[in-house]
Amino acid sequence: MAACHDIMVVMINEVLLVAVIAIDVIVLIRLLRAFRLLKMPDTEDLPAADLPTVSVCIAARNETHAMTQCLEKVVASDYPKLEVIVLDDGSRDDTSLLIKSFAHSGVRFIEGEELPAGWLGKNYAQSILAQQASGSLVFFMDVDTLIERHTITRAVTYMLSKSARMISIVPMRDDGWHASLLFATMRHFWTVIRFSPGRPKAVANAWLIDRGVLVEQFSQDASLKRSMQVETSLASLLSRSNDFRLVVSNTRMGLRYEKRWSSQVETSVRLLYPQRDKSIVKVVISCFVLLATLLPYIYVFFNHLFIVAIVLQFIIALIYLSHMWTHFRFIGALLAPYTIAQEFVLLCISTYKYRAGSITWKGRPISNDDAH
Repeated sequence: MAACHDIMVVMINEVLLVAVIAIDVIVLIRLLRAFRLLKMPDTEDLPAADLPTVSVCIAARNETHAMTQCLEKVVASDYPKLEVIVLDDGSRDDTSLLIKSFAHSGVRFIEGEELPAGWLGKNYAQSILAQQASGSLVFFMDVDTLIERHTITRAVTYMLSKSARMISIVPMRDDGWHASLLFATMRHFWTVIRFSPGRPKAVANAWLIDRGVLVEQFSQDASLKRSMQVETSLASLLSRSNDFRLVVSNTRMGLRYEKRWSSQVETSVRLLYPQRDKSIVKVVISCFVLLATLLPYIYVFFNHLFIVAIVLQFIIALIYLSHMWTHFRFIGALLAPYTIAQEFVLLCISTYKYRAGSITWKGRPISNDDAH
């Protein structure tokens, strides 16, 4: 009887080991494929005469911690045909004063309007910005997104080289020794690993779109009013005609972001459940994958062969961070078990809050029906 029990334990361990390694290999293959397809090419910048007009549009709400740094980077851009519009979406701090202080640099301030019924706050702010913009292209940025002087020129050059009508740029991390970096969430990892030309994803940090398409879709597609991921909804639409591109930033592009850990957690709780299409089945599958990747760190004490899975996961983390971080990649890879455990907890919280109807976005309640 004892022998049968021992054999059963060995068999279970071996099945778990094979399953975990299989998951790791699949993730590794998908990651390598995604970075190959999403790589930013080294194209030459277009002459100023060939560049279209661009409106940088930023919707801000309670952003005193990041507003000044963001706008300093934007107004320093070398793009020759640029307007900058910032809408203060009902901030309760000094965000509006900080925006207005850049008036001498050409930044146009828009006071946010009362939120109409049927709209999410940021979506309504972006629709107003789209109407106010005069550029042929609209470049939406989050306040915690930072650019270099040449970023907009290279983003536009890439978009035109692909004959696309919309691009979305996954930002890099270039900040220093902060908890916000070392304990970052897996928000952009999911975007990269789940990339598929047939089901495109976009990121809210930075996206560039033909203004005509944007205004038309806001006026015709009522679902955009309450979409938790406006950029992904538009990307899905444009991908049908091969007019959308997702790309990962690099040092040449110079687009990066700095976001406080607490804000990253808030964003993940808001997005993780909608990213699973409000499907409990998909949530359960994601939880299973996350827990399976944590198993080796426990089972390695009982079966040393699980070190193979741990090494594989370290390699995966290092490959990902080598594309996404400019500093502390090795340390970030070592912290992978914590990052995975944190993501599991955040996914559970996100699912619970949506199902309970207690989710909020910048202090505004969001109903379960908005999670798409």
